[in-house]
Amino acid sequence: MRSLRSTIATTVSLFLAGLVIAVTPTSAHAADVYRYWAYFSATDGAFVAQEVGPSSSNPKDGSIEGYRYAAPADFNNPNVPRADLSTVTFDSVCGDKEAEADQKRVAVLIDYGVEADAAKGAEVPTPEALCAVVDKQATGLQTLQAVAPDLRTEKSSYGPSLCGISGYPATGCSSDTAEKGTPADEGTVEFRTASSDSGDTSASDVSEADSDDSDDSNLPVLLIVAGVIVLLLAGGLILARRNRSAA
Repeated sequence: MRSLRSTIATTVSLFLAGLVIAVTPTSAHAADVYRYWAYFSATDGAFVAQEVGPSSSNPKDGSIEGYRYAAPADFNNPNVPRADLSTVTFDSVCGDKEAEADQKRVAVLIDYGVEADAAKGAEVPTPEALCAVVDKQATGLQTLQAVAPDLRTEKSSYGPSLCGISGYPATGCSSDTAEKGTPADEGTVEFRTASSDSGDTSASDVSEADSDDSDDSNLPVLLIVAGVIVLLLAGGLILARRNRSAA
């Protein structure tokens, strides 16, 4: 009898174990992919995922912070900001900025991701490399807000969850699941900087300045031509009077 009970108990245990094994992969897969803003710091020329959120970090002066919007298929291998860190350096982003004794400078790189992660009809903003000059005690979130004030956050048990940067995306947050993961990135992309924007303006200013200089350089010639015309007119009047007198 005991042997029969033991056999039945073993059979039931094996059945339940098999049921759990069969259900678990499906349940895990359904909640495996999330679309969210991931937070990174640059170390030794590479992006490293931060172990804490931006509201709990305190970036150092001269550091590079990175944000990337994506739905990583592999949580342990997330999509990183697509910046070439050999050219997008702290100096290239913050080299022309100055900080007071109680301030720090932090380069903030924002990669809004690819079209596959954009909402229907939404335009993906151009990646940006911005310099934040903030108080030395500023958190990563405060540092980000200094260069991208239009932030959207959501309360969570771990502190504020970052939902949107510069209004992108317009809705949703990190708890939103994705049908599939973001495709693997291929190479790097160009990041817009304040200097590149001002460079366009400077070119326009230079063009206008050249035009003004050109006008100024032509002024003496115009004065000479005007003088010659005046002399010719005066000579014509004198000649006409002499002809009248002679008549």
